Amino acid sequence: MLEGKKIAVMITGGIAAYKVPSFVRGLIKAGAQVRVAMTPQAEKFVTAETLKVLTKYPVLLEVQIYPEEVGHVHLADWADLAVVIPATANTLSKMANGLADNELTSSLLAMTCPKMLVPAMNSNMWSNFATKKNIATLKEAGLFVIEPEDGFLAEGYSGKGRMPDPEVILQALYALSALEDLKGKVSLAGEKVAISAGGTEEAIDPVRFIGNRSSGKMGVALAYVAALAGAEVTLVCAKSAQVLPVLPQIQTREITTARELNDVMTALNAEADVLIMAAAVSDFRVENQSQRKIKKDKSKPKATGLQLNLVENPDILKGLSNETTYLVGFAAETDHVEDYAKEKLQRKGVHMIVANDVSQKNIGFGSENNAVTILTQHSEVKIPLANKFKIAAAILQEIQRDRHQEIKKGCSFL
Repeated sequence: MLEGKKIAVMITGGIAAYKVPSFVRGLIKAGAQVRVAMTPQAEKFVTAETLKVLTKYPVLLEVQIYPEEVGHVHLADWADLAVVIPATANTLSKMANGLADNELTSSLLAMTCPKMLVPAMNSNMWSNFATKKNIATLKEAGLFVIEPEDGFLAEGYSGKGRMPDPEVILQALYALSALEDLKGKVSLAGEKVAISAGGTEEAIDPVRFIGNRSSGKMGVALAYVAALAGAEVTLVCAKSAQVLPVLPQIQTREITTARELNDVMTALNAEADVLIMAAAVSDFRVENQSQRKIKKDKSKPKATGLQLNLVENPDILKGLSNETTYLVGFAAETDHVEDYAKEKLQRKGVHMIVANDVSQKNIGFGSENNAVTILTQHSEVKIPLANKFKIAAAILQEIQRDRHQEIKKGCSFL
């Protein structure tokens, strides 16, 4: 996911610092080169020696560690991406006002690479007007902010201020890396984006259901990338996607069946600028769902089997077409992929179809990677094998490009 990336991990003095070694291990497993800087207060929560052992490199502290270099400039010039984790209210204030009173804040002031902030603090400190003002200033300057979660805090009560789990921050970094590889070509600031993810389920009885192999990873990757590109994202999660970690600033809705998904997406469609149907939807449901577990009837011959009467579910994507929302559908096929996708583009009346061949074992359902063909009324773009965050960034780039082409023709959704 992060092969060849040089990532500076900047640790400040909050209790959440104890989670950072796990985050660093995740970065290294993802292929990144990692170097660490710490404030004096951070050393009270996690040792520099721990980070040195993990990264195989000395940690930048207040003591100069680069004999022939200015430490903070050396790190600033080296990094491709920087993550301030946890970002305390004190450090956020310093960054917003350009202070450089230690090696870490001096490094941040000298850095020109993209920076991600992971605030973690007491809920009252997070909601304080000064913190809000500092966050707004840093966002306006182009820094990426991962909002804290609601949860149980070190103070012994619940509130907003807890740092997300390392896996969430890792995935946010995958998304940021994918965006940065496109060199600023995707911006969704101020846009409302609705995305569905995962596979719907249709009950046969209280125990069994008709489902599919969708993991929800593609839809979740799209949500991460869209959120970091500035969009206001609502992610509608079918069952398989509900177990995946999601950024705190992404609004989530949970559904199970195709009809539930239809109701939610129809409601979101009224206000969305872009709607992406990445969920795998059951085409059929059981006509008469049993309220009790269906058991074998031993009095009947084995050849009799079990017959289920199925009825069609609503065609969600086709029913969403309107003049104001840019609609994107997915086509998971096993053969004649592009032919079926072109037919679906016309039949559904949407602006874009993203097609992939799920018969290939190294891509598609459950995989971390994908390869897709993006079809619109104006273009056909093939995206070769890549991780799903890079695929997501490429899809959003094509959406942005196609919307601009449409506005030139006088369409109303941009």
